[in-house]
Amino acid sequence: MGLEFLARVRRSSIVAGLVVTLAVAAAAPYALAGGFAAGVAWSLVNLALLQFVVVTMTGPERGTGAAFRRLALAFAGSLALFAAGAFLLTKLPIMALAAGFTFPFLVMVLKAASAALLESAFWRRRTASPWQAGVLVLTLVGATWWASTNFQGATRADAQTETHATEHAAPATDAHATEAAPAAGAEGAEGAGGAATGHGEAAAGEHAAGGHEKAEGPQVFENVLGLIVKSAEHAAEEKGQPVPAWVHFLHQFEIVIYSLFVAVLISIIAISVANNWQSVPGPLQALVETWVEHAWNFFCGILGPKYGPRFVPFLGTLFVYIYVMNVIGLIPFMHSPTSNLNITVAMALTVFVYVQFTAFRELGFLGWLDHMAGSPRDVVGWALVPLMMPVHLIGEIAKPISLSCRLFGNIFGEDMLLVGFATLGVSALSALHLPFGLPLQVPFMFLAALITSPVQALVFTMLSTIYFLLMLPHDHDHGHEHHGEEAHHAH
Repeated sequence: MGLEFLARVRRSSIVAGLVVTLAVAAAAPYALAGGFAAGVAWSLVNLALLQFVVVTMTGPERGTGAAFRRLALAFAGSLALFAAGAFLLTKLPIMALAAGFTFPFLVMVLKAASAALLESAFWRRRTASPWQAGVLVLTLVGATWWASTNFQGATRADAQTETHATEHAAPATDAHATEAAPAAGAEGAEGAGGAATGHGEAAAGEHAAGGHEKAEGPQVFENVLGLIVKSAEHAAEEKGQPVPAWVHFLHQFEIVIYSLFVAVLISIIAISVANNWQSVPGPLQALVETWVEHAWNFFCGILGPKYGPRFVPFLGTLFVYIYVMNVIGLIPFMHSPTSNLNITVAMALTVFVYVQFTAFRELGFLGWLDHMAGSPRDVVGWALVPLMMPVHLIGEIAKPISLSCRLFGNIFGEDMLLVGFATLGVSALSALHLPFGLPLQVPFMFLAALITSPVQALVFTMLSTIYFLLMLPHDHDHGHEHHGEEAHHAH
């Protein structure tokens, strides 16, 4: 029961810690949010090491060589943990680290108190009937609403008081400046005018920079790498130091890192399934086998039995890769790489190069030119070559453009839709005076995961399959012609 209670505390601390970290990151500098998150992680690792030591010392293997080795490993882990804590104390705010470190203990106390309350006779009497339980829930919600409303009112009153104090202090300062101004000479007046002009230009520049900063682009959900970059930039700005090179690298290649993460994730799953293949498949193996079977039938049905098996690995992997990149943006603190035009253009160019390479390998250079010319076989066909050749070349060049822009536009628009509804839900805090925002984006997240993401991956992959089909030799057409000639001669 004790270990089960600690496991529940650990899970609750992780979830609640993420929520509090998000709230702190939205209302305070990112360094405070990073310090709180690091403190929570440090405390959870410390509790896990203590649990490991207690289980080893009280378990059935206590006093054995294996137990001593585990204790030595726990001791080494504790030393590494203390070293990491000392390093964090020099890089992050101490109060934020302390708050994060005590957070799991607060969760533990609250869980113990809630367990004692739920098992008490008072709680059983209050929840004996659904009506009493409903009244209790409504009372708790009303009390939370009242407390949050009063807190917001007190905060606004403090802000207004501070604003009035600033406004009253400003005229006094201006009056002193006006009295001191006549005593200054012409040269001092010119210097003051120059300083004021410089300050005005600086303020205008700051305002313009701020306006430019706000107009950089549409707002999207925060992700892990973006939070790390902003926290590092804020820390460097507070210390007056230049931003480290790794921060610029992380910011510049953020989308590429996410796309590589998806590729590595898919590779790990595929390798693990291949290395643990069983005659009676488990859930993961059954899912992979089902997908491979459907992909084989689908692509071979389009390309035919001769060329289909050759392109099933590429096209099947392309579909899975695009689908996972589409869906991963729906996970909190993640980002869809396909909402960036660089990734979609790279995939479209890969398909374009592979299609043209296949055409040169299967048709040859003269066959490729014949295809681009419209396969002329009579006088009219050869007369139309000057028209058909540019049309086919422009069509081939337009294929990667249409592939990349279609996928990018749909996924980017989907992200903007989710951001818009999330913003609308948050605005309900002030419009309806609710203690929490409305998750209006949740239904659209399920819609995106079940419909939009697979459909866009399927469209990209199916069009790529058709591009391969158009460039491959049409042996079946010649077969039909030959069969028709034989039937005509037999007739």
